[in-house]
Amino acid sequence: MKTRFWGVVLSICLIGGIPALALGEYPEREINIYCGSSAGGVTDLGIRLLAETVSKAFGQPVVVSNKPGASHTLCANLVANAKPDGYTLGALAGSAFTQVPNMRKVPYDTKKDFSWVASYTDYTSGLVVRNDAPWKTLEEFLDYSKKNPGKMIYGSDGFGLGTHILMEYLAVKKGGIDWKHVPIPGGPKLAAALLGGHIQAWSAAGTHVKFIKEGKIRLLVSFNSTRLKYSPDIPTLTEAGYQLELGTPLVIIGPKDLPAPVVKKLEGAFLTAMKEPSYLQFLDRVDFVQLFRGSEDLAKAIELQSKGWGELIQMTGIKPGK
Repeated sequence: MKTRFWGVVLSICLIGGIPALALGEYPEREINIYCGSSAGGVTDLGIRLLAETVSKAFGQPVVVSNKPGASHTLCANLVANAKPDGYTLGALAGSAFTQVPNMRKVPYDTKKDFSWVASYTDYTSGLVVRNDAPWKTLEEFLDYSKKNPGKMIYGSDGFGLGTHILMEYLAVKKGGIDWKHVPIPGGPKLAAALLGGHIQAWSAAGTHVKFIKEGKIRLLVSFNSTRLKYSPDIPTLTEAGYQLELGTPLVIIGPKDLPAPVVKKLEGAFLTAMKEPSYLQFLDRVDFVQLFRGSEDLAKAIELQSKGWGELIQMTGIKPGK
């Protein structure tokens, strides 16, 4: 009799438009999050902190695995091909959807292959050099680079990411600079390359703040709309005379066709975790902004930023392999 009763209830729910999944207890097991950055970077540290809070809220493990490479598109592709059950997510730079696809073919469709969950901050980025470098300002650095074609070597997290695009933008705006770009996935590796003298400049996103605070590197310009808290005397790109403001959010995604109740539960859990004092203190420590978006707002932001970065890429003329 009880079996028959619950069968009737389920039928009513389905007829009424309530997904059967909503009756379950998602999540019922471990959730895996692929991180597009290497271990120890701000992208990695931030999502691990959030995952810990969400794990406690769900009562299930939330495990982060690093999958760096190919300017975060490797991570994005892993998520695109995952089962849409809510147990495989991705945490990576929005550039995998707004920047890289505007300059080369990627193995996924940004508009069709993902479910947007939330964004958990926006990269703090800028151009840095070693503290003993001869350049004290952006213009000194650009002047030297233009007068010494082929000699300047700078690094970034990857080809096609915002930090790479912005450097090529500066090269064009300066009247044409011939320098070499070396993509090195992960802030800690980039810092080691700069401090070890393997590159002369680092177009950085996040991890550089730690080394600025330690006095090991010097910021020449902030790529954000505001000055860096730990380098308050250093101007933004706009203040330096380059009228440009485009962000790169850190996003949480799932594969396409994630059931709406799952997206809603994940969105709520992560947005709540972002308000925890421990996470807010983390953002303050690394000088990252409190820029939190839910599923719908993130989808709109990705579309708008894709258009903006696409226009900038066309202007710079970046081609694969540059």
